[in-house]
Parts: sequence; C-alpha cells; structure tokens
Amino acid sequence: MEIDSYNLLYDNIHDFKKTAALVESEIKRLNIESNNLNPVPGTGRLHQNMWESMKTVSHFNIATALELMLKLLLFLNNKKIDREHRLALLYKALPSKCRRQLEGIFKESNKTYPENRIIVLKNTDSETEQPIRPQEKDISTLEKMFEYFDEDVLLWQKRYSWEFIEKKRWRHYISNISVFIELINRVMSKIKRY
Repeated sequence: MEIDSYNLLYDNIHDFKKTAALVESEIKRLNIESNNLNPVPGTGRLHQNMWESMKTVSHFNIATALELMLKLLLFLNNKKIDREHRLALLYKALPSKCRRQLEGIFKESNKTYPENRIIVLKNTDSETEQPIRPQEKDISTLEKMFEYFDEDVLLWQKRYSWEFIEKKRWRHYISNISVFIELINRVMSKIKRY
C-alpha cells in the first residue's frame, strides 16, 4: 500500500468514527427518543422517525470506521484485504493474536460503556398485526457482536434501511455506540500514520 493510500485509510477511520459520534451527540442534544411519536420541536419531524434516520447515519458511519480499521489491521498483519464489508468475516481473517488483543480491548471498552442496549424496530401495515420479535442475541464478545451486526443489524447495508420497511424486515439499532468509538480510539492510538 502506498503511503498516501495508507494515510487516507488511517484518516478515514478517524473521520467516519467522528461523524458517527457527532450524529450521536446531536441525538442527545435534541433529546430525540426512539419511542416518542410527538414532533421534535423546530424540526417538523417526529421523534421516532428522526431518531431512526439519525441512528441509521451514525450506524453506517461507525460500521465504515470499524470495517476500515479491520482492513488496516489486515494490512499491518500482511493479510490480503478483500472487498468485503461484513465485519465478522474481516475479523476472522485476522491472526488469532490480533483477535485476542481486539477482544481484550472490547471487554475493557465495555466496562467503560456497559449501556449497550439493542433497540429493534419494525414497520407493520396493521395496528392489529403483532410481529414476532427476533430472539435476543449473545453479544458478549466482539466476534459475536460483529456477527450480530452482519446478520441482523446489517451495518454493511444500513444506508438501504429505507428498503427494509417495505420488506417488513426488522430494523436493529444500538442505543449507545460509545463502546465502538472507544474501541476504535484504543486500537488506533497504537497505530501511527506513515
């Protein structure tokens, strides 16, 4: 990888992460709630709709930052970088020593931000329709979290979440992405630009 490519990849990781954090801070600043059907003052939008839209943007950006970070780690470990977007597959391509280090950092980050809560939304055509809620997933490890992101949250497809409504698919969101911001910060603090 050329120096300019490496540096752009390095900077993109930080900037996608920062964008996700900025969107999350705006959700907090406006006190937008996922289960509130009232308008958000001064916006003309409903809380629930604005929350889901902004979470979609934050999730897409944090997913991109995580994907790029994993690809940088693959490069640094002399592994092939595929045109893959799914986090679990990228994670599993890393050497076992690197995966153990990431798991340790994730566990430490989880102690700092234990309030990872999954919020699941679904659009239905009928008020009487009671869809079956997806089963709770084990997200206790980084690998399991990445699998959940790939299979249910569909972070790598998050920019298409508007299509999920018409398909009557569950739409999954994480209430607080701070653990992933912390994870990226801790990993990237050990990596230098060229």
